[in-house]
Amino acid sequence: MRPRQAASSVVPADQPQNRRAGGANWLHIVLIAAAIALGSSVAGVLIYDWYFDTVVAGLSSPLQPISDAFHNLGVSHFNQASPSPGN
Repeated sequence: MRPRQAASSVVPADQPQNRRAGGANWLHIVLIAAAIALGSSVAGVLIYDWYFDTVVAGLSSPLQPISDAFHNLGVSHFNQASPSPGN
C-alpha cells in the first residue's frame, strides 16, 4: 500500500489555471478601498461635528462675558469700516 500524499495548493503545469480569479481580485481590492475611504470620510465628519458641538460651541458660553466686555469698550474690529477703494 502506498502512503497518501498531502494535498497541495500548487497547480500542476498541465492543468489550466482559472484566470477569472485574478480579475475578481482587483475588483475586490477596489471595492474595499472605496468602502474604507467612504467609512473614514463619514467618521471624520461625525467626529468633526461632535468636536465642534462640544468644544467650540461649549467655549462660547464661558467666553461670552469677556466678549461682551470687549464690545462695550468698543474694541471690536467689526465696528471699524474698511476704507473704500479709490476712484
